[in-house]
Amino acid sequence: MVYRGKPSAGCENCRKAKKRCDLEQPACTRCRKLKKDCGGYRDVSQLQIQDESQAVIQKANRHKHRASTSSASPVLTPSAQLKLVKNENTIPTPSAVRTPGSERSFSSDCTVALPYHGNHSPAFVNFDATVPEETSAPGGTFMTFTMKPTPDDLGTTYFFSQFTSDSGHWAFLRNYEKRAKLNPVLSYATKACGLAALDNVHGVEMGRSYSRTLYAQALGLLNAALRDPKQSKTDESLIAVAMLGYFENVTCDSRESIESWKAHIRGATQLLKLRGKAQFNSAIGRMLFRETRAQILINLIWDDLEPPSFLIDWHEDLQKATPDLYWMGPADDFTMITFEFAQLRYKMRVQTISHPDAMAVATDIEMRLVKWSVDLMSTNPFWRYREVEVPDSPDIWNGLAHVYNGLYSASVWGIYRNIRIMLTRTQEFLVRRLGLSLEQQEKQMNYLKSVRRQMTDEICLGIPTQLGHAPCSNSPNILITAYGSIWPLFFAGTCALERIGPGLWSTVLQDMTPNLEANTSAALAQAMWIIGRMEYISKVVGLRWADGVAATLRGDFAMHEELLPEYGEADGKSVHMFWRERLAEMRRNQVPEWVKKIQESGRGPRVTMEENAPLSTGILEGSYPEGLWAGRVEVDEAKKYRAHSMDISNIINS
Repeated sequence: MVYRGKPSAGCENCRKAKKRCDLEQPACTRCRKLKKDCGGYRDVSQLQIQDESQAVIQKANRHKHRASTSSASPVLTPSAQLKLVKNENTIPTPSAVRTPGSERSFSSDCTVALPYHGNHSPAFVNFDATVPEETSAPGGTFMTFTMKPTPDDLGTTYFFSQFTSDSGHWAFLRNYEKRAKLNPVLSYATKACGLAALDNVHGVEMGRSYSRTLYAQALGLLNAALRDPKQSKTDESLIAVAMLGYFENVTCDSRESIESWKAHIRGATQLLKLRGKAQFNSAIGRMLFRETRAQILINLIWDDLEPPSFLIDWHEDLQKATPDLYWMGPADDFTMITFEFAQLRYKMRVQTISHPDAMAVATDIEMRLVKWSVDLMSTNPFWRYREVEVPDSPDIWNGLAHVYNGLYSASVWGIYRNIRIMLTRTQEFLVRRLGLSLEQQEKQMNYLKSVRRQMTDEICLGIPTQLGHAPCSNSPNILITAYGSIWPLFFAGTCALERIGPGLWSTVLQDMTPNLEANTSAALAQAMWIIGRMEYISKVVGLRWADGVAATLRGDFAMHEELLPEYGEADGKSVHMFWRERLAEMRRNQVPEWVKKIQESGRGPRVTMEENAPLSTGILEGSYPEGLWAGRVEVDEAKKYRAHSMDISNIINS
C-alpha cells in the first residue's frame, strides 16, 4: 500500500474549477447556485492509500532480470533467511538479512516481493498478519505473515464502517478520523460503540467487558469536558453524548441501559440549549441539532413529557439558516406537528385538558399529518416513494417493498406511520370517554382500526429499505436505519396482534398448531414476520435492544393498557379486562424456551399495565413506580462499568 497524500473530497465540478467545496448534502452550495448537477463526493480514505502490489511485483521481476545478466547487481545471498523477530511484549514482525546494496525501507502496510537467488522462492510478506503460513501459487511456495488487529482497532474500524458513510450518517466524522489526534472522548466512544456492536454480531474475545471499560473511560472524560464552558458547547461533546446513547441501545442488557439512555437524552437536551442558535451557522451544527431533536422527541412521546419550549421557538431560526429547505423543510414541519402531539399527551397525563378538547386537538393533528403526507407525495420528488414487486424473498413482506428517492426520507416516513398509530390509540382512549352512542363508537373504532391496518402494512413495506433488503436505494448505514425501525416495527406488531386476538396468539406462543381462519391467517403471518425482523436486527445487525421489544410482542411481558388491542365488547373496561386475563393465562402456562432465554439474559422491557395509567414511565403518584421498563436488572455487572458515570444534565446545571 502506498500513501498518496490527502486528496480533495470535493465534487468534480469544484475540483475542476479549483474551488473549495463545502460538501453540503445532497449537493454542494456552489453547484446549486450554478444550477449544475453535483456528482457527489469522493471517499478520500480510498484515495489516500492505494494498492501497489502488482507494481511492486513487476518492479521486483525487472530487478531479478537485471540480476541474472549482471553479476555486479546486489542480490540477497543464498544464506539470507527471513526471520520472525518476536518478544513477549511486541507483535511479531518479519526481517531479512540484506547486503548493503539491497537495503530498503518498507511500509508497515505493504506487501512486497523480495528478489531471490538460485532455488529460493520469493517470500511475500503481508504486514497485516501474525502467523507465518505457506501457500502454494504459480511460480513457487509463498510465506505470508498476518498482524493481529488490536481490540481498539477492531472497534474503531467497525464503528466507521457501520455508523458512518461518505453519503449517509455522520459523514463528517470521517474527516475527524483523519486528524493527527482524535478528540479523546470521541476516540473512546467510537471504540466502545464499534466493539460492542461487533461483539453482538461476531463475538470478540473479551469484547463485551472491554467495550464497557471504554464506555466508562469515555463517560469520565465527557463529564470533565462538560464542566468546561467552552468544551461543553463543541460539536465533539454533543457527538460523544449521542455515541454513548447508541452504546446503551447496542448493548441494552438491563433496565439500567434504558435509564442511562434517558440520562444521555436529558444531557443532550441541555447541551442543545447551551449551544444556542449559533449552532445553526454550520452544516454540522444543523445536522446535529436535527438528529438530537429526533431522539429527544422519542423520549418525550414515550414518557409523556412536556416538550422543551426552545425546540419549538427556534424552528423559524433553523429554517432561515438552512440553505435549501426543499430537502429538510418537510422533516422540520413534521417534527413540529409531532411536538404538538407530545404536548397533547403531556396535558392528558397531568389532566389539564378536558376529553372533548383533547379529541378536538387530536383530530386537528390527524388532519395536518394527512395533509403533510399528501403534499409531499404530490409536490416533492425527494420525499416520494413507490412500490416495487420483489417475489420469493423472506425479507420482503407480501412480495412488495417501498423504494425511496432519498436516504433520510425512509426513516421520516417510518416515524410518521408510527405517530399515526399512536394517535389512533389516543383517539380510541378518548372515544370511550366521550359518552357516544354504541353506533357512533363502532364507526369511530372501525375507522381507527382501518388507519392502523394501513399504517402497519406501509411500515412493513418500508422496512426492507432500512435493513438493506430493498432492490435499490438502500441505506449505507444499516445499523442506524435499523435502530430507527425498532419502534415502528413494535407498534406495527401491536396492530397485527389486534387482528389476531389473544386466543389464537396464546396457542402460537405455546408451540401449538392453531386453527387459522381466513381473516386471521394473514395477520398471524404478518406478526411473525415482524418478530423475525426484530430478531434480524438483534442477531445480524447487532442491536440487542430489539430483543426486549420482540419479547414484549411475544407475550413474555405485559403490555400497557393503551397498547392493548381492541377485542371483545366496545366497553373499554371489559376489553382490557379480557386482554389482561388472557395475558395472565399465557404467563401461567408453560414458558417456551425462547422466553426462558430472554428472562435469563436479563434483557428486555416489561411494559407495566396500570389501570388508567398513561403510556409513560410516569410521575403520577402511585402509578407504576417501576416505570414503563421493568426488565430484570443485572445490578452488579451493570453498575460495575457505570460506577463513575454521572447524570450529564446534573453536571451541566451544576
